[in-house]
Amino acid sequence: MIFADPDKVGKARRGDSSAFLELIQERKDDIYRLAFTYVKNREEALAVLHDVVYKVFISLKKLKNPELFNTWLIRITVNCCIDHLNKSKRIAGFEIKYDNPQMLEQIADNSQDYGHLISNIDLFSAIDKLSLEQRTVVVLKYFQDLTLSQVAEVLACPLGTVKTRLHKALHDLRQELKERY
Repeated sequence: MIFADPDKVGKARRGDSSAFLELIQERKDDIYRLAFTYVKNREEALAVLHDVVYKVFISLKKLKNPELFNTWLIRITVNCCIDHLNKSKRIAGFEIKYDNPQMLEQIADNSQDYGHLISNIDLFSAIDKLSLEQRTVVVLKYFQDLTLSQVAEVLACPLGTVKTRLHKALHDLRQELKERY
């Protein structure tokens, strides 16, 4: 995720709509990807993106330190994803959607490395079996490239807790994948 320019965040906090739009435009793909890892559906990820933008717009003036904008934004995104999952009262499971033309082309392409594709599917399936707390740490660490300190900051929990959740998650993933291979 691109680090936010504190001056731009300050302008957006003071009501500069073009600065706000730039901040959102620069991060919308990252927000969408993070949301998609939770809800596993394009339309629902877009709904979460919409909720995030609305919540950021409403509460941006409450952000005390503009340098923490990215951490704050990730926290809002994770919370919106969890809220969305709770509202729909379903557990987000891994689903392969065949309405993606690029995926169909890859599958049809004889040069496609099927082993790699199957490994990725198995990995995502195993990640989905983790508890929500463990999955959140894994997604933020490995898919959003946050440091463990940043993950702790986003989740508002001690660094030791994040390390424990990550250790347990990696152990569970190893066990799950070992059973498959």
